Amino acid sequence: MTGPLQLLGSLLGLCALGAGCAAVTGGAAEPTGFLFESLEASGLTYHYAVYVPRGYDPKRAWPLVLFLHGSGESGTDGTRQIIQGLGSAMQWDADRWPGIVLFPQKPIQHSEWEQHEKAVMEMVARARARYRIDPDRVYLTGLSQGGHGAWVLGARHADLWAAVVPICGYGASERAIPPGLLPPFTGDVAELGKALRDMPIWAFHGEVDDIVNPQETRDLVAAVKAAGGQPRMSILPGVNHGAWDPAYRDPELPRWLFAQKKRR
Repeated sequence: MTGPLQLLGSLLGLCALGAGCAAVTGGAAEPTGFLFESLEASGLTYHYAVYVPRGYDPKRAWPLVLFLHGSGESGTDGTRQIIQGLGSAMQWDADRWPGIVLFPQKPIQHSEWEQHEKAVMEMVARARARYRIDPDRVYLTGLSQGGHGAWVLGARHADLWAAVVPICGYGASERAIPPGLLPPFTGDVAELGKALRDMPIWAFHGEVDDIVNPQETRDLVAAVKAAGGQPRMSILPGVNHGAWDPAYRDPELPRWLFAQKKRR
């Protein structure tokens, strides 16, 4: 049986992580921090986290960021996706990321994010319905598998995003199709480049990445440029696959990202 001190300790632990704690002053307050939710789609249960800034005020519109994790954070525990990449950077300095942030967790490791497109876009729709979101400031970012997902879902929903930040991503995928899922993107990078030619993009990759060849990012950026776009690219000297740590912890990235607005 859980005693009062054990219960208090559990609550303090959750508050330290920012998991759904809110101050109440004279009435119900909006829960803030990392809130954990789930939904059903295509016969699968998807767990995800929503980060709500402690200063959230529904009287004004807020940016929305969708973050797609890498292979290692896949699963069904519902929390692993916030400990790597953007979630880690935010826990060190949340003030640099003053927006609503979505952290889906991909339940099948050996699959691509576009194969889970229905669930991901439903999470975005839920967040836009639940919170006061600025429709001109909805952003997409991801690392590794999530960097690939940022390129592909960025192109497929180019009318939604104000900017896309792929980190150590790649183009076409040859992954098998697990039962019930959509097929992965197997097209040419030129297809992505044309769809993203008007999109503000800042792509990152480690110069000595031995997991995903940095040429993948160079080719994707070249495809966007060939289509008439002006993407920004940072190849990080001496950095291996973990390019997300220096990228997300660079104060220039959130300043640049939140300055972008959807072109109407």
